[in-house]
Amino acid sequence: MGNIVNKDSFLQNLYQKLGSQPVDSRTLDFLPINDLPHETLADKTQLELLEIAKARAPEVNADIVTVNLAQLEGQLLELAKNYGGGNVLLPTDSRLSEYGLLDFGEQEVDLNVRHWQIGAENRADNIANAQASNVAIAFAEFLIAESASIVVENHAGQGRTLHFLPTHYISIVPFSKVIARTTQWADAYQEKLANGEKLGSDVTIISGPSNSGDIEMVLVTGLHGPIEVTYVVVMDK
Repeated sequence: MGNIVNKDSFLQNLYQKLGSQPVDSRTLDFLPINDLPHETLADKTQLELLEIAKARAPEVNADIVTVNLAQLEGQLLELAKNYGGGNVLLPTDSRLSEYGLLDFGEQEVDLNVRHWQIGAENRADNIANAQASNVAIAFAEFLIAESASIVVENHAGQGRTLHFLPTHYISIVPFSKVIARTTQWADAYQEKLANGEKLGSDVTIISGPSNSGDIEMVLVTGLHGPIEVTYVVVMDK
């Protein structure tokens, strides 16, 4: 690697030509040109945000369906069967009880339901089960209207590979957690941290099925993850 020579004299000559003086960037205040990260879609109601998410979902090759709590189990069964049935992987999560899904699929002969196992000793089994699963059903923390994306928090009962290795992916998100912008979920987690709440190992934003356009600009869906994704919004308010 070569040496930089005459740097100071070169820059001083440049400042003289421009009629300016060097400025220490550390002393400058950052002044954003707008407040879009905190204003985008701020004037929309939650129902309007849901409709915006539905309109944008096809752009990320995702589907959005809405149900009430009584319809949830039936909708999930229908989706799993339409995806081909077989092995279905669910998290070990208290929300299964909250949504009446503790016995999900146990009476269905064309579904083989397994649950994510808690404990580091089960890591290999969890990965193998996820890879062998045709359908995964998970819980999302938020649905972001501006990008038709979901925010998922990974924890001991809902690991990362549950979201990425099964062939088809279904995510449950309450209507009350439909938000306008990415900054809102970040603010929510910042508040949790400030309150000392326990968080999962990481937070992931998922925008539809996996895809890549790296090779000759040809978009390929399902290259390294689920080939189809459905967000199920539960109308809880």
